[in-house]
Amino acid sequence: MTRRPARRFFDGLGFRVAALLTLALFPIGLIAVSLTHQFSEAADRRAETALLALTAQAAASEEALIRSGFSTSKALASAMPSIRDDTPVCNDVFLSFVDNNPEFSFAGYIGPDGILQCGSSAVGFDFSENAVFKEMRKDPAPRSDLSKNAPISKTAVIVISTPVFMAGEFAGYVAVSLPHNETRLQLEKLPSERPVELITFNNDGEVLSSEGGLDGVNLRLPQGRALVGFVAHQRTSFSGRTNGGEERIFAVVPILRNSVYAIGSWPRERLAVAPGLAVTTPMLFPIAMWLTSLGVAFFAVHRLVIKHIRRLSHDMRRFAATRRHDDGPLSESVPLELREIDDAWRDLAETLVRDEAELEGTIHDKSVLLKEVHHRVKNNLQLIASIVNMKIRKARTPEARQALKEVQNRVMSIATVHRSLYETTTEGRVRADELLRDTVGKLVTAGTPQEAKLQSSQHYDPVILYPDQAVPLSLLASEATTNALKYLGRPSEGLPNIDVRLEITEPGRALLSIENSKGTPIVPPEQVRGTGLGTNLITAFTQQLGGRLKQVDEPDLYGVYVDFPIADFDEHPTDSDLSALG
Repeated sequence: MTRRPARRFFDGLGFRVAALLTLALFPIGLIAVSLTHQFSEAADRRAETALLALTAQAAASEEALIRSGFSTSKALASAMPSIRDDTPVCNDVFLSFVDNNPEFSFAGYIGPDGILQCGSSAVGFDFSENAVFKEMRKDPAPRSDLSKNAPISKTAVIVISTPVFMAGEFAGYVAVSLPHNETRLQLEKLPSERPVELITFNNDGEVLSSEGGLDGVNLRLPQGRALVGFVAHQRTSFSGRTNGGEERIFAVVPILRNSVYAIGSWPRERLAVAPGLAVTTPMLFPIAMWLTSLGVAFFAVHRLVIKHIRRLSHDMRRFAATRRHDDGPLSESVPLELREIDDAWRDLAETLVRDEAELEGTIHDKSVLLKEVHHRVKNNLQLIASIVNMKIRKARTPEARQALKEVQNRVMSIATVHRSLYETTTEGRVRADELLRDTVGKLVTAGTPQEAKLQSSQHYDPVILYPDQAVPLSLLASEATTNALKYLGRPSEGLPNIDVRLEITEPGRALLSIENSKGTPIVPPEQVRGTGLGTNLITAFTQQLGGRLKQVDEPDLYGVYVDFPIADFDEHPTDSDLSALG
């Protein structure tokens, strides 16, 4: 039976040894993975701590600008009550500030009605619908906001606002603007292998500036964590994904507590725990051990064992088919145990060949003797049949001649069986189909008058029987055929007919059926005298076969049907004999 390749692979010695080695290395692998996990966590903590310092370092220039903006707006807001009514003086103050501080693009005072009363430019501009103005009236307090399209400069600016109070009442606010394109974070002093990306935001969680630009800035923010959640917190760091799905490490530091914060990040894959050592390096240790174990298993098991076992298996299969095997011994490089197995196999093969030769000689002698016995039995039976034939010629009455003829037919049936036994190539067995074709054919030819115009049909499946069944089957067929010919009748329409069949009905069982037509008798009734012996013989032979007898008697048909098992040599369907017939 050929196994499927996958089954052969999993059943193989190489796979099983590799599996055992893998199981043996499993605890070492668990230790390595555990140490790697601890190592990775420690590296993450060190990296997060380093990122906090790098983020604070990167935000230093931004912090200076924003602090300067808040300080300036606060100073200008405190001077507004005394100069706001003198528009020229107020304008000069803001113009002088912008001229002396080029990092700022605008400065001005917006009154409580939203009108720019004085400033570095666009005096009289209406800010009443501006979002910053609305938030300031709603909650007058220092604030910072990002305006992506400032109403005056039409560019992205960070607006730093400080409210003006007079007699405790809100009297407008001072606003200064930092152009976003000029507040890019200065990162050139950072190490090139630590690429921090910095984003600033206000206490409302709104982005103020981004080192990578404002386009797509939301995709670079931490996933599932709102910026407003970091307000009023101390420095913090964590690992996570961006909204764009990238693994990064984040650090948040305050620039102006409760006002402006900075969040920095760098890609997780750029994390290095030591010069030239990646975080995944410790994972290579158990993998390398496992691969090494597989290599050892392949070399040690396949090259040293499986290769020679397969050679021995091939030699055994060839010996089983041809009775020849490889005469060359295994080399000294093969392990001693395998050489001993090969020597034992060679001794066994030579012993088996010698014993088979002796057995074949013995079987041949016995076969010759058995054929001689069957030949002599056949000759003796033919001699008896010849003696009976002489008695038939000397008999004076038709009844005596008929009785002797029936005896002769039965003796010749047994002789035919023995002739088949010594002529057949299947030692000790008989082809029942050939036996019946010979026996029944002779009976039909000899027992039917030529003028009867008999139509006979025979069909035999190839059935092989041992003598214990072949003899009673031949006698049963002869007896049933003799009875069929004796009581054969011509039907009202058509010619008289007889049908003999031997069929295999299922594995291990066969059916013998003999049918003859009924009608006008072919043999004159005065020559037919029934004694019941034929029926008794048919019943006895059926018992010897171990079968079941069924007889059908219809107006135009008579049939005998015997269903029997095809027995093996050591199976005896029944031990009944003919002694009961008297």
